[in-house]
Amino acid sequence: RKQQFDSSAEPGEQSIYGWWLRSQNSWTSGAGLVYQDPDTINPYTRAFDLRFEDSLGVDTWHPGQVSLLRRADFKYNLTSNLTVVKGYQDKSGNDAAFLLEGNVLYKLLDASRVSITTGSGGTALAFTNFGDLWFLVATDGIFSGTNTTTGVKIWDAPAGTPTKGMISAVKQRIVAAWDNKLYILPMVNAGATTLPTTWTGGLGLVMTHPDAGWYWTDCTQGPSAIYASGCNTTHSDIYKFVSDLSSSTEVFIPIITASMPRGECISSIFCYVGSFVGIATTRGFRVGELDSGGDISYGPLLFEPTGGCQSITGLDRFMYVGSSNAHDGNAGLFRVDLGTAYQEASTNVLRYAYARDVYAVNTPGIVQSVSTFGATDRLIFTVKNNSVWTQSAQDLYADGYIQTARVRFNTEEPKLYKFLSISAPNPLLGNLGITIIDVEGNEWPSLTYGPTLNPGTSDVTISQPSGGQKWIKLKFTLHRGTDTTTGAILDGWQIKALPGSIRQRMISHTFLVFDEEKDKTGQR
Repeated sequence: RKQQFDSSAEPGEQSIYGWWLRSQNSWTSGAGLVYQDPDTINPYTRAFDLRFEDSLGVDTWHPGQVSLLRRADFKYNLTSNLTVVKGYQDKSGNDAAFLLEGNVLYKLLDASRVSITTGSGGTALAFTNFGDLWFLVATDGIFSGTNTTTGVKIWDAPAGTPTKGMISAVKQRIVAAWDNKLYILPMVNAGATTLPTTWTGGLGLVMTHPDAGWYWTDCTQGPSAIYASGCNTTHSDIYKFVSDLSSSTEVFIPIITASMPRGECISSIFCYVGSFVGIATTRGFRVGELDSGGDISYGPLLFEPTGGCQSITGLDRFMYVGSSNAHDGNAGLFRVDLGTAYQEASTNVLRYAYARDVYAVNTPGIVQSVSTFGATDRLIFTVKNNSVWTQSAQDLYADGYIQTARVRFNTEEPKLYKFLSISAPNPLLGNLGITIIDVEGNEWPSLTYGPTLNPGTSDVTISQPSGGQKWIKLKFTLHRGTDTTTGAILDGWQIKALPGSIRQRMISHTFLVFDEEKDKTGQR
């Protein structure tokens, strides 16, 4: 046997003889991994030991453990194709949210809702807020109010019959749009007795897109500019509006700062912490970054759920993105960790960690709007033409799962998967089930740990699938305990395998060989 040694970055993970090992004890780099293998091209940018393939209903963002997420609770039925929710905290310190359902506006509290008179007699098109100050854009103008006060008109709609609208409160201004016309207006308190004189004579219109089929979809603010997204049937751009104060009148200059691939339309944009721009499109979700000049450079699609993505909000270091039926057929949110980025070895592209997050149980549909509930860390979201949901303060989902990527030990040779072991708190406060998935997608339940059967230090035999396998995946299902606030926790796992290919046998025999030989009769 020639001299060999293990030079891999993960001790014991690339055994030269004996057991082949693969293990994991943290999942903070998110979902989307295909193979649970080291990055042999550039091991310093790999994240195979911190990523996984998929999950649902579990929190993977705390190093060293997987636990159940706090569930989303049903609040109200909705019957409109236009639903917008915006969280805020009222002057009494109550956590609340505005809910626009069609032409009806509500103030939502934890246990009640109050109807608000908007003052509009037209069709509502969009809604936004700035704290407890709210703004509604409708076919007959812009209306504003404070908390639950009756709304008053602060701006007339342009001539014609608009069909689409957008409104956002940015940089102490209101950015509003009807179809292809975009306005930047001063933020006027709804209780003002007179409107600013600069609002007369059509001032405030900063751009009319030359394409009559164009419509503006969203607006956000960066450190040095206002950004507005829009699209037509085939094309979508993000415009940067920079304030020019060189003359006596402030002028906003529109500049295209980002263009989407053909056929991909922007649904929502969201600038966060002055550095990142979330871009939700009809194909999925992208993360953009702002450079020193305020321009946006965006990366590839992080995830591509069927139906694309529709809405974005931010909390802590995360962005939360609404999707359509992407949570095992249910409406729900993706979570993107802006503090965790990794570089793909094959493309050198920088990607951000993500995973599926809270969802509406047994409720298919489109998450049309998402926000934080008041000043809490709870999320609130609407399912288009269906319902509104708020995240519980402490109650967990009844169950959830996390699924590893394909464990193949960086080779296509068959392997004999012999043992697996897990680490978890003792005692467990809920059941923890283990399932093995083979190449054909068959699921083989292995063992379930719980309060009465806790994980020990010994290995568990892998009896199925039998024979040599190119790869297997592990699925861990976490269940809530008798207390709705506690559940099972996974701290780590390990697999042991052996080579499963046909063994080669080398036979050696010694011969004496001369220049001349004679047989037993003396014949040369």
